[in-house]
Amino acid sequence: MPKNQIIFHSDALEKKNDKWVQMGFKCDACGKTSYPVVELCPFCSSGKGKKKQLSKTGTVFSYTITRVPVGPYKPPIIAGYIDLPEGTRVFGQIHADIEDLKNGLQVEMKTGVIWTEKDGTEVLGYYYVPCKNGCGGIK
Repeated sequence: MPKNQIIFHSDALEKKNDKWVQMGFKCDACGKTSYPVVELCPFCSSGKGKKKQLSKTGTVFSYTITRVPVGPYKPPIIAGYIDLPEGTRVFGQIHADIEDLKNGLQVEMKTGVIWTEKDGTEVLGYYYVPCKNGCGGIK
C-alpha cells in the first residue's frame, strides 16, 4: 500500500506519463522561461505565457556545502544553482560525492523522497545528480 506522500513545492513538479517533471513558465511576450510556474513573468510582468516542461539536465553554475543539520536534512548538504538549456537557473540539492563537485559539472534532475516526516509522510522533491554517460534534452 502506498505511503502518504506530499510534494515539497507544489508548483515545482507535475506528473506527466507517470513521471515527475519540472515545470517552468514560458513568457509569450519576452520569450524567457522562469521557474517555478508563476502568474506573471518575472522579467517583463506579462501574464501571457504557459507552462513548459523543463529539461532534465543542466550545468552546475555554483554550489555550497553545509556541514551542520538544517531542518530535516542531514549533513553534508550540497545545494547549488543549475543552469538549464532554456536559460533558466534553478536552485536545488545536489546529491554527489563532495570530491566530484565542480562548477560546470553536468547534472541530471531526479525526483524522490527528500525526507520523511515524523508521522511517516514522505516529502517528494527534486534534486540533481552528476550525469554518468552523457545526458541531454528533455526525457
